[in-house]
Amino acid sequence: MLLAACGSSPSKVDPDPDASTAVDAPIDARTCGLRAGARGKSMRHITAGGLDRTYVVYLPPGAATTPMPLVIVHHGYTMSGQLMFDITNYAALADTEHIALAFPDGQGGPNSLGAPWNVGANVCPSTSGPPPIATGDDFALLDAIKADIAQDQCLDTDHVFVTGFSMGGYFSHHVGCMRPDIRAVAPHSGGTHDLASCVNQRRPIIMFHGKADALIAPGCQDPESFGVLGATAAATAWAAHNGCATTFATRTIQGGHCIHYEGCPADGQVELCMFDGMGHCWAGGAASAGIYSCPAYEAATQLEWQFFKTYAW
Repeated sequence: MLLAACGSSPSKVDPDPDASTAVDAPIDARTCGLRAGARGKSMRHITAGGLDRTYVVYLPPGAATTPMPLVIVHHGYTMSGQLMFDITNYAALADTEHIALAFPDGQGGPNSLGAPWNVGANVCPSTSGPPPIATGDDFALLDAIKADIAQDQCLDTDHVFVTGFSMGGYFSHHVGCMRPDIRAVAPHSGGTHDLASCVNQRRPIIMFHGKADALIAPGCQDPESFGVLGATAAATAWAAHNGCATTFATRTIQGGHCIHYEGCPADGQVELCMFDGMGHCWAGGAASAGIYSCPAYEAATQLEWQFFKTYAW
């Protein structure tokens, strides 16, 4: 099985009964931000693609009618949105950068043994075989989350980003391929398919992977790693898909290095950060968040946000 985390149960958060809504209408900029009082963290219940879904939302201090960018963070197998909230430290960044955040639960709910996300077909396998793929409509969930949050906070819809860890990383690749409304993506410790069926001609993408990951082979993303298990490395696939050169520049970061492909067109930058000796965990995550957080490394949260601001704004 593709285990991303055993994950303890999420912290108890009282649901907002007014937030339990089925959303099927587009965001209306004239009426956004009118549902009063939603700041900080809360648990939401919505209906999307015919399924009851849950997610954690975090809204920093700010004017509800002033549009904010949105980052949607997807968890790994057996994990939860709450655990990704704890691991990534994104809330602290949101307070300083004025970002709205969403941490959805997979189709089986938080900490479920069911497949969390519909990640597309023929993706790079884990070391124990193909990952479990859900069959529901997770793209509908993205739409529902955006519309639900927009009732509390106007969103900068030109700057909506998706990231995720492990199975959430696989889903982030798929979103970058298929969703024109998502400005850029940042998969962590995941893999992708061959990108042949992509709707998007190109999309800015930054990837992260531990070079000692024993669950999702580093070669699922890193062209310099071995043991790709018959799949094309995601960095190679994305560089070709986006129209970049095959050459890249390298820079050192804490505990590893990043490669940035040369010759990429505007809106098509490709970057990959690899971490020496790091296993299956979020780089630079919170020290208290468990074994799937690796605080000794450069923070993926900070790196991806800087990438978004530099190449997808």
